[in-house]
Amino acid sequence: MSRWLALASLLVVAPLSASAADEPAGEVTFADHIAPLVFQNCTTCHRPTQVAPFTLLNYAETRKHAKTMLRVMEDRYMPPWHPEPGHGEFRDSRRLSDAQIAMFAKWVKAGAPEGDPKKTPALPKFPEGWQLGTPDLVVAMDRPFEVPAAGADIYQNFVIPLNLAEDKWVTAVEFRATAPAVLHHVLYFLDDSGRGRAKLKKDGQPGFPGMGFRPTGSLGGWAVGATPSKLPEGLALPVKKGSDLVLQTHFHLSGKAEKETITVGLYFADKPPKRTLVNIALPPVFGLFSNVDIPPGKAAFTVTDSFTLPVDVDVVGVGAHAHYLGKTMKADATLPDGTQKKLFAINDWDFNWQGQYLYKEFVRLPKGTVIRGEVTWDNSAANPRNPSDPPVRVRWGEGSTDEMGSIGLRVVAADQADTPKLREALQLHLRQTVVRARLRGDTVDWDKLGVPAPDLWKNPGLFRKERETPAPEKKDAKAPVSVRDTDGKLQTPLAVGDAKANVLFFTTSNCPIANAYAPEIAAIVGDYADSRVRFFAVHVDPDLSVEAARTHAKEYGLNLPVLIDARHELVAATGVTRTPEVAVILPDGTVAYRGRIDDRFPGLGKKKQAPKERELRDAITAIVAGGTVLTPRTEAVGCSLPTLPVR
Repeated sequence: MSRWLALASLLVVAPLSASAADEPAGEVTFADHIAPLVFQNCTTCHRPTQVAPFTLLNYAETRKHAKTMLRVMEDRYMPPWHPEPGHGEFRDSRRLSDAQIAMFAKWVKAGAPEGDPKKTPALPKFPEGWQLGTPDLVVAMDRPFEVPAAGADIYQNFVIPLNLAEDKWVTAVEFRATAPAVLHHVLYFLDDSGRGRAKLKKDGQPGFPGMGFRPTGSLGGWAVGATPSKLPEGLALPVKKGSDLVLQTHFHLSGKAEKETITVGLYFADKPPKRTLVNIALPPVFGLFSNVDIPPGKAAFTVTDSFTLPVDVDVVGVGAHAHYLGKTMKADATLPDGTQKKLFAINDWDFNWQGQYLYKEFVRLPKGTVIRGEVTWDNSAANPRNPSDPPVRVRWGEGSTDEMGSIGLRVVAADQADTPKLREALQLHLRQTVVRARLRGDTVDWDKLGVPAPDLWKNPGLFRKERETPAPEKKDAKAPVSVRDTDGKLQTPLAVGDAKANVLFFTTSNCPIANAYAPEIAAIVGDYADSRVRFFAVHVDPDLSVEAARTHAKEYGLNLPVLIDARHELVAATGVTRTPEVAVILPDGTVAYRGRIDDRFPGLGKKKQAPKERELRDAITAIVAGGTVLTPRTEAVGCSLPTLPVR
């Protein structure tokens, strides 16, 4: 499966689902109860010319397969819908309620009575031809691909020139297949590099095999059971002029030889969208830099990743990707006020059903929200989907029996003007992930990937040199701000001089979280006493007297210069927003780290017994060693800064 699947746009949604209903008290019949459930949830695929192996158009056909249907319903295998309830509300859910399954079971147990045939509802009217209307552009393969009757699954890429003379925006993609029974899924990739064409041969089968093709864009995809749909609220995806459409196609053989010629219809927007879709992948590049190396027998190999939103966003949709060993996929968000929001969960990943899901309503997440993604794999013998018996060691790779994994959130900035800031933060997150993997000693087979190792991988020190710090922040950090300490001495904490760094702890005397960190602050000052690092406590309460600041420092054991930033000059220079928050200044004036001391307080009113992540210590250690601060920004948890009086 391609490593680019999670970048696919959310153009595909599932057919409509029947609403949940209480189990009927009396007799359950096909005409009154079962037909509406089957026609709305099953017949979309189980009808002529579709991919399902048999049709479910009437009572006789449903009764014939009733026992099999009940078994796959109870196993939650059919209808295919894997997101867990309570983790996001999605459009067109096909998940049957417990009451619906119980009703079907009651019907089967009673002998599957038909009831009054006259009460059987009419079959839904499925669209003939193009389901979204006449496309703006129709393209097709130049010749059929011959699918054998038996053998291993086939992954084949077909390159179709679009011949666009100008850039376009696509709102939907629809395709037609001549042999739908052997198609599992199709991914719609874009290529304006010519790499796809270079792989083609003039003779023999069309296209080229494999899953390692690197596209330059994506228009989403189709999987069994999905129907096409336009992106909501005027959203659209860009297609550059001169691009080719590359169809990465998965065939599973049916026992009968087939010939497939795919035709694709593209629907264009009249104008560019007002907001731009951006993908947040956790972890980036499907875990390529997350040390995915799964020992045989390991039942719960886990990778987590998180990203702090630099702007307000609306989450449009979500999807996930892994191979056969994938087990669980989860995404949640911690808002700045500590509120937890469940975004997405799959508890039993199935490689054969890889959906993309649109939220019923966009999910607004404010700036400062921490989004967390988690992927687990099961490489034990107890995993029925494990392709190896006995289990073998599995590393990251593009083949189906290799592994990868990621959760992809498709978002738009609440304010379109913030889109560049969002993209820059994601680029920084990717670079941090790459450097962290390199310094950790991870290995990547760049030759196998067919791409050269990037300069950042070969020289992680470039990260610090090329990291862009916002100009105002760097300018302010160099400003000659002078503040007196509680002993009356004039201090210039933003001027590092011959030290390696200055560390500023922003605090107030009445913030309980800041006060709770006093022992850790004292420990850090002591642990780095001989490291050419200078420490300052900075009180931000403009009404705090010098004497009160001295008393506070004595009571809480703060044995370091204590400053009172009565006019918030240091606040403005460093960009801190609450207490306790830390700013680490380098000799060139750069704020190398700003954020929390550690993760002991995940939210207001929430405290761990001990921290797991100690970002400030990590930053200081890296600077003292002449290395790179891998996480230059974190979100501090604590008290808002006091408002300055009007003067």
